[in-house]
Amino acid sequence: MRKRIIPYISLLSLLLTGCNKPNQSKVIYTSFYPIYDFTKRIVGDAFEVRNLTPVGVEPHDYELTTLDLRNLSDASLIFFNGLGLEHYASSLPKDIQSKTTVVTSDIELLQIDGINDPHVWLNPLNAVIMMGHIKDKLISFDDDHAEQYEANYTAACEDFLALDQEIKDQSDGLLQRYFAVSHAAFGYFADRYDLHQVYVNGLSPEQEPSAKDMEEIAETIREYNITTIFTEELVSPKIAEAIARETGAKLETLNPLEGLSEEELQTEDYLSVMRSNFSKIKEAAA
Repeated sequence: MRKRIIPYISLLSLLLTGCNKPNQSKVIYTSFYPIYDFTKRIVGDAFEVRNLTPVGVEPHDYELTTLDLRNLSDASLIFFNGLGLEHYASSLPKDIQSKTTVVTSDIELLQIDGINDPHVWLNPLNAVIMMGHIKDKLISFDDDHAEQYEANYTAACEDFLALDQEIKDQSDGLLQRYFAVSHAAFGYFADRYDLHQVYVNGLSPEQEPSAKDMEEIAETIREYNITTIFTEELVSPKIAEAIARETGAKLETLNPLEGLSEEELQTEDYLSVMRSNFSKIKEAAA
């Protein structure tokens, strides 16, 4: 009798282990870098946080792999930006969609060319709202660590509000309120600090301007005496280079925080990149 019971007990143990595997993994997935940064700040060491979009890949264009889908099926929680940035979201299997939280609700949206601008994270006050949604979801999922999540959120808010005040104080004195970018990612940043972005490409980096559009962009750059066109590491600068040649503007880079390089991930984060971005805009406005 005893010899027959042992195999059944072993089988039951294996089945229970298999059922619990997704929760035991304690992994949270985020769709791209800003949400990864925000989630890490709130989670602390309670969960492992993994970023879905690979290093060096533009998140607007990323296509999920079979391995991605398998990993998302095993995830505890998944945080998305929404607003069309994760174009694959609506086609995800229902079991994955049920774990997904969009963290941009309650944010006042801007439109560019009649389309909702998804780059909400580039206003630090919006980032605070996004972290609040992340914190609330974590508490509802794992209330054992509620105090930790609340404390981490409070500390993060202090840092982000200090960043916002720092940029606001410095931007108030800028005489040049216009800056040019290769990709219309900085609308929320510009709106927060009473600046104006002149963009070469639209909301999608692949949305190239027509010849007429390029003439109008060049004319605007001359009209407002813009001396710098900002490109991005993850986007081809070809069209921006052509406009720079025509207008005599120089090229510099801004980081819309859609992704960091392997090297940057070791030393940079949302706060440091935002400070670097504003420092470059301020220098170009001098």
